[in-house]
Amino acid sequence: MVESIANNFLLYLTMFYKNKFITILLLCTLSINVNSIELIRDVELEEFTKEIILPLTRLSNLEDNRIDFYFIKSKEINAFVTAGQKIFINTELIIQSETYAEYLGVLAHELAHINGSHVSRTKSQITELTEKSLPIYLLGILGILGGQTDAGIATMMVGSASVQDAYLYYSRTQEAAADQSAISMLCKAQQPAWGLESFLKILDRETSQSAKNYQYKTTHPLTSDRYNWLRNSYKKYPDCQKNLDLKLERKFQNVKAKLAAYTHNQDEIYSLYKNKEGEFAQYAFAATNFFSGNQEKSINQIKSLIKNYPTNPYYHEFLGEIYYFQGDHANAIKKQKTAMNLLSKENDLHLMMLGTYLIAESSSESIIESIKVLNKSLFLNKSNTYSWYLLAKAYALNNNLALAQYASAERYYLNGDRPLALEFAKKAIKNIDKGTVEWYRTNDLIELILGIDEKDNKNRS
Repeated sequence: MVESIANNFLLYLTMFYKNKFITILLLCTLSINVNSIELIRDVELEEFTKEIILPLTRLSNLEDNRIDFYFIKSKEINAFVTAGQKIFINTELIIQSETYAEYLGVLAHELAHINGSHVSRTKSQITELTEKSLPIYLLGILGILGGQTDAGIATMMVGSASVQDAYLYYSRTQEAAADQSAISMLCKAQQPAWGLESFLKILDRETSQSAKNYQYKTTHPLTSDRYNWLRNSYKKYPDCQKNLDLKLERKFQNVKAKLAAYTHNQDEIYSLYKNKEGEFAQYAFAATNFFSGNQEKSINQIKSLIKNYPTNPYYHEFLGEIYYFQGDHANAIKKQKTAMNLLSKENDLHLMMLGTYLIAESSSESIIESIKVLNKSLFLNKSNTYSWYLLAKAYALNNNLALAQYASAERYYLNGDRPLALEFAKKAIKNIDKGTVEWYRTNDLIELILGIDEKDNKNRS
């Protein structure tokens, strides 16, 4: 009977989630809105970004040095910040950067916006504009500034690009300050400060035709203005001419190769890495072959990389994901564990992937292990909604319907679906063991949701 209930619960999960979140090879993609943007997650990309920005955050007045990074799958070169120490980066910006110095220069610029509280200042300045000057685009900005990231970005993508000059004036002033502050941070942290100017030259090539007639119709000033700001900043730091760190550069080129293969078609990748036979080209070819359906060729290429670079965790991770897609769950688990053992710290995404493989392996031992692994993933990142989904599935497979309902309640609450979260929480609380962490949390969820609903009702009346 219990097994039957669990199977029915899993059927419900499958029906509800089938179009929601899919793990795709090296990059986990989360579609916020089918007509807006696609956010991606990747351990190699995230860890590298955190590594290169750490010397800068140590110099900043940020709480616990933490920055949340969001990567947008896009062929447009762009980056921006929002409230709550969040930096959004388009994948093409990374791909077009020739070295990590350009990428770091952009990160320094965006970090300067956060340090300068430009987001909160911009928010107050926007509210001073008249109602007439609030097209959908600005409503999108307000949504993001207020922390409603998903809805805010979606609105921006479908909204008007017309923004009043009053807002742009503030933005241009802040851009100038951010450029100069970026150089200061890079020099003080003994990082290659020339990367930001080098990036502007790349930007020049991309925007030279379209930007000339819109000097005051862009939130980023023309690069000719920015060159002057940067050169004035260099005068304050005459000894700031640091070279690239070759170890970081190697990591960057690997990140770039994989990202390019994920966001560009196979013909573009072979053109981009034409006449190149080194590690980065081979990584790009292995990835693009997999995305194009040539799994065996991809396996041979990645095995060759592992033979030459056995301590690179991401090559093992890559091979593990290919095995998973081939249905070889035992080898997928083995390779994922190898990748995780080679890293100095755990990551919620790697644990989530391991949980996926363990559930797919489907033995009783693997299901029990997946529950431990997924709880660890959520300890590191309680906002990982897919880990909550997988945990619900694992609990159901382990015939613990109450905890499966609890995990679903957490996921729905994070997704903003309060009615469904409340429904699952009320079902879960009937059978969860009293006094456990899950029991207390389920009670908190119920009280929280009812409190929010009561407040909303009062505001409407």
